[in-house]
Amino acid sequence: MRALRSLLFYALFFAGIPLAAQEQLKAFATCSADTTWRPEVLGFVRNTEFFHPAEQGRTRFGALVGMRRSYALQEGRSVDLGVLVHQAFGAGPKFLPLVMLRQQTSWSEVNFGSITDRGHGLPRQLINPDLFYSVPVAYGLSGKARLGHFSGHYWAEWLSAIDYGSPFKERIHAGGIAAWSRGKFALNGLVQYHHVGGQIDSDPGPGGNRLNFGAFGSADIGSSVFKVAQLYYADPLQVFSAERRGRGTSAEFLLRLHDKVQAEFSYWNGSNFQAPLGQGLFQSRNPEDLGAWHQKSRQLLGFALAYEGSSSARLRFWYDLGGRGWQPSVTWVRYLVLDPLEGSKRSRGRVPE
Repeated sequence: MRALRSLLFYALFFAGIPLAAQEQLKAFATCSADTTWRPEVLGFVRNTEFFHPAEQGRTRFGALVGMRRSYALQEGRSVDLGVLVHQAFGAGPKFLPLVMLRQQTSWSEVNFGSITDRGHGLPRQLINPDLFYSVPVAYGLSGKARLGHFSGHYWAEWLSAIDYGSPFKERIHAGGIAAWSRGKFALNGLVQYHHVGGQIDSDPGPGGNRLNFGAFGSADIGSSVFKVAQLYYADPLQVFSAERRGRGTSAEFLLRLHDKVQAEFSYWNGSNFQAPLGQGLFQSRNPEDLGAWHQKSRQLLGFALAYEGSSSARLRFWYDLGGRGWQPSVTWVRYLVLDPLEGSKRSRGRVPE
């Protein structure tokens, strides 16, 4: 019955919207501001069906509507101004002011203000793609640099700030990635810092610091891509759970079968692994409710087929080697981007995990 309601909704939704350009939500959020005010509209639908206690299925649909503009202040310095309205079904509208101060040189860029790249190039075990839809804009500091084959990216996001008398603790997500790439090979080292605390709060929840760190790399081999990652979790004071440390190993093989079809073979081996902003499927505890479920060891074999066309879809089967059970999931996304000034375009983008 639930699947029938979902199909009926999709049919009604797209019947009432004219065919328009299609881009990734990330591309929409991170596109460079124009030198004139330009209205932008993006409609999104994302349906995930997970049958796992730490990664329940959910459906998100809504729209981002707004305008933005870039102003040059002096050589190498600019400011982006704008506003986005984020309207998700079942929630009230959120007004997201865009204010970004930018300092650029021939090899580096420093930004202060609105951060719209929520993924930061992290492995999928460390970042949940649902953030792209639920919280498309954060505020803080970010930057990047490149020298020859070496590059780096860093960020600090204030996910929740504290005010006088606020019942909520301050939350900061910061990190950095150092990368080396040459030809079809890339190697990355990363660290993520998660802080929860603040002096002006009355929230009884725990406050403290946690880390994710590790390395990941990729190699393009013809029409296929091989990816590996070794990731770690550290909570030295055991503030958030009984686990002081954890680790996880990932290996993925992506094979392009057709211009629009890709097969994926995955392996995950985790032990007390946690990532506060990651997908629950790979973790030993549910990141949204640490006390609800715990499984120390997580060994998964995965197979998926991904279609990238006018819409993007992924059918994935995970086999739990410990529990000896299947964990199927279905992800379906369609982006509709309208540009009233330039008219419609059509392009193809990958569906986030």
